[in-house]
Amino acid sequence: MKKNKKNCWDSAKKLLLYAIINALLLAPVNAIADTILFAHVDNYGNYHDDGERIKQMLVNAGHTVTSRDLDVAVYTDYDDFNQIFVYDLYHGTDRSSIQDSNYQGIASWYNDRTNQNLILDGRIISSDSTWTSMSNGTKIPEDEWIQNYATQLEARGGGLVLGTDHNAFQSGINRINELINISLFHGNYYTAPLVATVDPLSPLYVSGFPVINDNSSTGFVATGIQANGQTLTPVAYHGETSTAWDWAAVSSTMGSATFGTEVPEPATMMLFGLGLLGVAGIGRRKK
Repeated sequence: MKKNKKNCWDSAKKLLLYAIINALLLAPVNAIADTILFAHVDNYGNYHDDGERIKQMLVNAGHTVTSRDLDVAVYTDYDDFNQIFVYDLYHGTDRSSIQDSNYQGIASWYNDRTNQNLILDGRIISSDSTWTSMSNGTKIPEDEWIQNYATQLEARGGGLVLGTDHNAFQSGINRINELINISLFHGNYYTAPLVATVDPLSPLYVSGFPVINDNSSTGFVATGIQANGQTLTPVAYHGETSTAWDWAAVSSTMGSATFGTEVPEPATMMLFGLGLLGVAGIGRRKK
């Protein structure tokens, strides 16, 4: 009788394990939308509205998005957000005491996270409709491109997006780079064709986007192994894959087989963990 009960219990545990695996594999990534902070480095300048339109792309994807200006007040609620997008398209040093306190708050939020997922975009304003629709733009809306940043971060437990443009706009956001121990945004790129090639094996690749718009006189992002131990892999770049590490327009910690830095998908890691639990359970039963 005891043996039958044990067999029934073992079967029930197996069924539960299979149910969990199926739920992980079949559940949509965006079943529960993340809470996102969209932070403007400043509240002045010609490109604030462009940033608000980029923020609206995230709202349209179903996320709860709070927009704020980092020069207005010191905020202490960063832990309330799953993702933070920082947008710096503002001239000047942008290093007031209020801004510096907020940069430190955002950096601490990132440095203390278990899931340290990072995306750098040195041409983020080029995804705004004003820029894609220009005569030298791609004429292809890039809402899906920006929305996929949030989708991929959500699948990995949240993270940080730092977005800016060429070196006239980078001083504020680069303070965050310093505080999380990664290399700075730098340079100014404006060479035809005004697009960046997208790595098709990157998790950030979106079908229909072999290139992304890059016509706002953009900057370069950090790549390679960083001082904080993370590796930033090119996502979109100028030239060939051989020059991508030096000419990257977008990079991320998500890796890619193209560059030999692939990172296991979140579902794969979860299944691996469940497999280890199963093996441990079998080992205990054998004892």
